[in-house]
Amino acid sequence: MILAYAIIEMENFEDNYNMDKVNHLAKQLLKLMPEANVIKTNVDNLTLIRCDNVMQTRAPIIYDPCIYIVVQGKKSALLGGDNFIYDALNYLVLSVPLPLECQLLEASSEKPYLAVKINIDTQILNELIEEFEDQPFEKGVEVKRGIYVSHLEQEIKSTLGRLLSYVNQGTSAKVLGRLAIKELLFHVLQGEQGELLKAFAYRDKQSFHIAKVIHYIQSHYAENIEVSELASKANMSQSSFHAYFKTVTSSSPIQYIKAIRLHAARRKMLYDSQSASDAAYQVGYASPSQFSREYRRFFGMPPKLDIQTNS
Repeated sequence: MILAYAIIEMENFEDNYNMDKVNHLAKQLLKLMPEANVIKTNVDNLTLIRCDNVMQTRAPIIYDPCIYIVVQGKKSALLGGDNFIYDALNYLVLSVPLPLECQLLEASSEKPYLAVKINIDTQILNELIEEFEDQPFEKGVEVKRGIYVSHLEQEIKSTLGRLLSYVNQGTSAKVLGRLAIKELLFHVLQGEQGELLKAFAYRDKQSFHIAKVIHYIQSHYAENIEVSELASKANMSQSSFHAYFKTVTSSSPIQYIKAIRLHAARRKMLYDSQSASDAAYQVGYASPSQFSREYRRFFGMPPKLDIQTNS
């Protein structure tokens, strides 16, 4: 009976300690972000997010490979038929760029949504994996989707707290910030699903070859890309490539290229003030009418109305 009581007390202590840590991180972010905003910081690859309102509908978005940590509030990401929920107890990892449908589920002016996005530096990732000499990569890990949600461990919270403390410290942001990001990535690799992230940097695995093809698409989406060409780059037959690609991205190669093109066109119209026809041509569409049809089907409204609504 005494032992059971002691275990309960210890669990309560850990829960309270973890909550105190989360509250401390929230205070740090509120100090850095007194108003709703998205800020790219002086620390390379570190972005801070604050939102004061929930989203009534899902919004299509493509994130680069990243670690996305919610400190306060809740968000969901839909990929295919799977819905990934991440909040102050769980973080999201994207090992490859993926077209998601995201929605803020919990946010208000009294308790804003607060999050941190850390783009994954492949150089740092590879450095860490090479240093895992006593923990070799598990070659038997099967190919899975390039997205997962994992429990937010105490080590990650502590490292994140130090990382946020460097944001406004000039030289420290550049030097110590990079070291803190490397430490945080180390803890992610050591976490319960770290092997899935390693798989996309391991050169002898199908996951790595799919990731390589995805990065090729990111740079060449405006060109006429044949699936046979992509399969060749992945050193796979077309049937195997199609199956592995859909496992990782939850979409076919053609659907993925279309999503990348449409998001690129939207950015050109929103941020570069380009016309729909110019943006369509620059991302690889020969027919403005086809672009308009596919844009409306993907984003839920025609290009002109979408830009007017969101400008």
